[in-house]
Amino acid sequence: MVLSIIYFLLILTGIVVVHEFGHYLFSRLFGVRVIEFAIGMGPKLWSKKGKNTTFRINAFPIGGYVRPAGEDLDNIDSSVPANEQIQNKPAWQRFIIYFSGPAFSILLGFLILSLVAVVWGFQEVKIDKIEPGSPAAISGMMPGDRIVTVNGKTLIDNTRLSEAVATGDRIDLVVLRDGKEVEISLLPKLLPQEAFIVIGNTTGEPGAVLSSINGAAFNGDYVGYSGVLSPESTVRLGFSDGTTLSGTLLTYSPTEERYAMGIYYANFKPLLTTDFGQFREGDRLLSVNGMKTDTSYDLTTMSQLLSLKSNELLIQLTGKETTFAKYGFPEEFVVSIEREGQIMELTVSKNEMIALVAEAGAFAQGSDYWYPDSALKAVGLGVQWANNLLFTMVKVVGSLFTGGASINEFTGPIGLVTIVGQAVSLGLRIVLFLAGFISLNLGVINLIPFPALDGGRMLLALLEMITRRKLDPKIEGLINVIGFMILMGFMIYITFIDIGRWL
Repeated sequence: MVLSIIYFLLILTGIVVVHEFGHYLFSRLFGVRVIEFAIGMGPKLWSKKGKNTTFRINAFPIGGYVRPAGEDLDNIDSSVPANEQIQNKPAWQRFIIYFSGPAFSILLGFLILSLVAVVWGFQEVKIDKIEPGSPAAISGMMPGDRIVTVNGKTLIDNTRLSEAVATGDRIDLVVLRDGKEVEISLLPKLLPQEAFIVIGNTTGEPGAVLSSINGAAFNGDYVGYSGVLSPESTVRLGFSDGTTLSGTLLTYSPTEERYAMGIYYANFKPLLTTDFGQFREGDRLLSVNGMKTDTSYDLTTMSQLLSLKSNELLIQLTGKETTFAKYGFPEEFVVSIEREGQIMELTVSKNEMIALVAEAGAFAQGSDYWYPDSALKAVGLGVQWANNLLFTMVKVVGSLFTGGASINEFTGPIGLVTIVGQAVSLGLRIVLFLAGFISLNLGVINLIPFPALDGGRMLLALLEMITRRKLDPKIEGLINVIGFMILMGFMIYITFIDIGRWL
């Protein structure tokens, strides 16, 4: 954990320093005197006085900052000429100075991801499992196919494919199969609403077709029940064959109608890459508590069941049909493996299996990396990759204000420390990708027009340009103080969520 914190602070500090350098560079460009440029926070370890700026390295590697003259309205240095103070600069110049930080963060994200693309290439988008009777199965797609292009465009990750599927329009694919390109055309299928439900202390068994919930006839609208069914309440499911299932509702997760092509990606293989407890590097998992673990989908399902008690049932309902129903694993069970060509059975505790699944990099990746024809093309695709991530982040942040996303879905410092620790164990490529991702995210978040953020200061400068009236400095300072307090409250809230989620 200590190493994870150190790596996180180093990554964060590097990213923030580039962000602050953007502010510094454009402050100097417009003649604003920068009093301090600091790396880290807290007591000074080292400093050097430049012509007008003191450059510092502080004790705690937690980001950094620049202090332009005139920014602190309550403590203006009278020795600095008025024309070198930021509050006296034209609104358009202040707008650009505030914008330069997020812009440099975004630019850094693009550079890092382009570097990753040039050095390592891209991870294959490979098919692991295909649903029988699905559009993918009907079109002739097969497990092991690598998707190369979607509607004529090179596939960098599965984002473009997901977006194409979501439209419901016909999709033209090129897949690589046994070294040969195969053209595929398919029409995504509209799936009805679904629900993933976990019920504890169950009585009865699920039937094939759901007909009622708590005695009321069910019409297929799982989303409509979101405000009706509450955790820890008693739920009773009735099925068309007369069977019933009742118990304590632990989880209720509905999804809207969506288009799908019926594929599952090859994220992991059931092949161990390290020694862990009774397991040895090279072991292949065949089954866990009698459940086959042939595919990445099976491993994901297995990890879900590990989180449940033996009297808790995970049930998936698609439309009105029961498509999956299994109880959680007992405290001890048998794991069947293949080791050096021999089939073996191990008696494993649930805690040992949970620890194995949680171990970063314990299972082999389900797909390899592919490299573009040239470094120049790799750079171009790296820019596209970063651009896709950037627009996805903008959508996510926008959905926070429209109600499409919840604050609870965001990750704070503790979560990032955990993620960075896992990334370090997976290698330099993942660490650099994460650094690029965080840098893009920092840029997008800072563009939000909220007080104390760069976006909030940009908004005030923009209003000044439009109205040709400058806001009273005291009011502007009060707005930023209130905004900062709200942001600190938000960070504390996210930290508490992280504690429950990650620790």
